[in-house]
Amino acid sequence: MGMDIVSFLKTDEAFGGLSNMSGEFPIAVNGVRVLTSEHLYQALKFPDHPDVQQSILSKPSPIHCKMIAKSKVNREKVRRDWDEIQLEVMDFCLKVKLLWHWVRFGKLLRSAEGKEIVEISSKRDTYWGKVDGEEGLVGENNLGKLLMKLRDELLGECNEHLRVVSPPAHLNLRFLGEEIRVKDRRNHLRQVGTSTSVVVNELRA
Repeated sequence: MGMDIVSFLKTDEAFGGLSNMSGEFPIAVNGVRVLTSEHLYQALKFPDHPDVQQSILSKPSPIHCKMIAKSKVNREKVRRDWDEIQLEVMDFCLKVKLLWHWVRFGKLLRSAEGKEIVEISSKRDTYWGKVDGEEGLVGENNLGKLLMKLRDELLGECNEHLRVVSPPAHLNLRFLGEEIRVKDRRNHLRQVGTSTSVVVNELRA
């Protein structure tokens, strides 16, 4: 693997926290604690089915929540425009993750400055990541591209807009029967005491 690439496959690796599967970065939406960004992403496939969303959110691991979302009984309940909007939804989920973990997740993103971020897929997923083949890494790496975009915004001269997160209105995202409310943490993130423990305590409240 070249020095110009930062990659991750498993969550316990050095850059494993960049994975949506990482349990180190719980988030909150409309005051509801969500275990991982993967839980949120999978739940948002079902805006008209809060019961399915609740089932997804209740699963202890992101792998289980993904299985629920992809199950035969739920497959036809996925919003019909999902393929067209999934990148925008993932972008939103990553911004929520950064909002709640400005210090730790932000540090991880910053440490990949100037490098290509690549998710290595073990399941031949060439859409979100890349697979290691005979000719090297091959795939669209859309998750990596979104992470790099977020990193570059964070490293920009003004990243104030990242401290306020709201879903794009045209996506009409719904969470447990409600519209997703804007989350503004500008005042909190300006405080010196912005630490992991503070964030975790807020999520537990």
